[in-house]
Amino acid sequence: MKRLSAILDISALRWGIAISWSALLTLFLLQPEADPVINLGLPQGDSTLAREVFFSALHLIAFGITCFWWFWALHHNFSVRMSLAVACLLAILLGGATEILQSFTLDRHASWLDLIANISGTMLAARLIWRRFS
Repeated sequence: MKRLSAILDISALRWGIAISWSALLTLFLLQPEADPVINLGLPQGDSTLAREVFFSALHLIAFGITCFWWFWALHHNFSVRMSLAVACLLAILLGGATEILQSFTLDRHASWLDLIANISGTMLAARLIWRRFS
């Protein structure tokens, strides 16, 4: 267990995980729905309320995870407050950028609901992280 803890304390590994997660999430969010690069078997079809709620829940979870990974990478070198602020900023910027870029992706579109879910997931994760570390 000590060996695993020592490995997870390596700063480059923390940064690598945060960057890799962000890159994978960006790839996933910007791929066309009809011919995805990464096919997770998510439901396709007409835009229904149930489908929008499902995908918004995935956005909420994904950006909560994004906030956590960036906090984890930054917390190794910075204070809790600074790490959390930068992690939130990075997650929200990534969420906004991917929503804008979806407008230029085949069969995708930007969604206010998804953007709200991105920000909400980030803020929910930030709240949980803050309660745990402060």
